[in-house]
Amino acid sequence: MKRFINLLLMFSLFACAALANAETVTTRAQEHGYFELTARDASGQLLWSESARNALADEGEQALLDIYLRGATPPAGFYVRLYNDTPAETDTLALLTGEPSGSGYAPIAVERSAVGWPTLALDTGDYMATSKEITFTAAGGSIGPVTYAVLATSSDNTGKLISYAALSQSRTLAVGESLKITYKVKQQ
Repeated sequence: MKRFINLLLMFSLFACAALANAETVTTRAQEHGYFELTARDASGQLLWSESARNALADEGEQALLDIYLRGATPPAGFYVRLYNDTPAETDTLALLTGEPSGSGYAPIAVERSAVGWPTLALDTGDYMATSKEITFTAAGGSIGPVTYAVLATSSDNTGKLISYAALSQSRTLAVGESLKITYKVKQQ
């Protein structure tokens, strides 16, 4: 009986240690992502520039875990999209409204490859993936107003909302103006 109690005690200690380590890991493992946005006028002069830290949507969290841990089929790629909306963590891509239409606007693909994500490198001790630079250019009319940048898995509303970031203010691109966006993400 004493041997059984000792084994039970050891098991309890290991289980508690494992739980403590798991709690430490879950509180430390975080995804940090942000959109870098730069707007220029038709002659290439800087209009504004900002970094917008993203929020990971529930739909995005589920997709990432399902793909990485359960072997679900990953999307062929991602799309950067703009919205005049205020997404919430529980929103799905289908619920978002206020996406521009016309005037040269269309969601822009970021391939799930070394082309779409050309940089994977250490950044202050943690790996960071950086997307290719994409450009929205207003042609034949303005694009906007927009208040959020979004990373999604489709160019229509059938995909998943991965993440979203608020711009510092409502933005509109006039004819000839362009908006360059790079998305960066790292795990810590």
